[in-house]
Amino acid sequence: MIRYCQVCGCELTTERKYCESCRKARKREYAKQHYRDLIESGGVKKRYGMTTCVYCGKEIVKNRPDQDTCFDCYKEHLHKTVENYNKVKRVSRNGKVLMVGRSVLLDLGFKLGNLVVHHIDENPDNNTLSNLMVLSKKNHASLHRILEKNWSLLSKDSNSNLEDCWDTLRGQLTTAYLETKGANVIKITDIGRSAAELLNEENIYIFDPHEEGSETMHQAPKSD
Repeated sequence: MIRYCQVCGCELTTERKYCESCRKARKREYAKQHYRDLIESGGVKKRYGMTTCVYCGKEIVKNRPDQDTCFDCYKEHLHKTVENYNKVKRVSRNGKVLMVGRSVLLDLGFKLGNLVVHHIDENPDNNTLSNLMVLSKKNHASLHRILEKNWSLLSKDSNSNLEDCWDTLRGQLTTAYLETKGANVIKITDIGRSAAELLNEENIYIFDPHEEGSETMHQAPKSD
């Protein structure tokens, strides 16, 4: 017996009443309605309290401690140096497809493990060593939250020199972020040109911009 989704009418391949997309949509709507009912009944607001969106002024519930924009304004004003990351150049390495920056550091002999490679100027096509930073996924997300928040504040009072102002501010914010990490920020030159052991996820690794060769992309033969 052929079964059909009770919402969109598409043919089902499982014994459920709804297809996967409709099931998720119903689940999201249920969660939203449950939360609206909670507020209307005087229940305690979840997450991190209330704030107002810096763009539209609408009162919102904070889903994280530093949230300052509503979702619609966040999407509208999100700063993107790259419109489509799927079109960013990648390289094939040992059966895997990697961003060029990561491949560059693997070519130098570094064992990255779960660490990620961050592009300081947010341009994944700029793979000069001085533009690369190696850090944990947690630290990477934390840094980007700081950048996103300050971009929101800067773009609110946008002007013709917005991108130039952001280039300067982004560098200052990144420097300030590294200063907060203190002893956990390691210069690559302090551990040599290669690291036989896996890099420590507690640390953040940077290249000295004045180091010889740091302004050119490494082109050494690939090796693990």
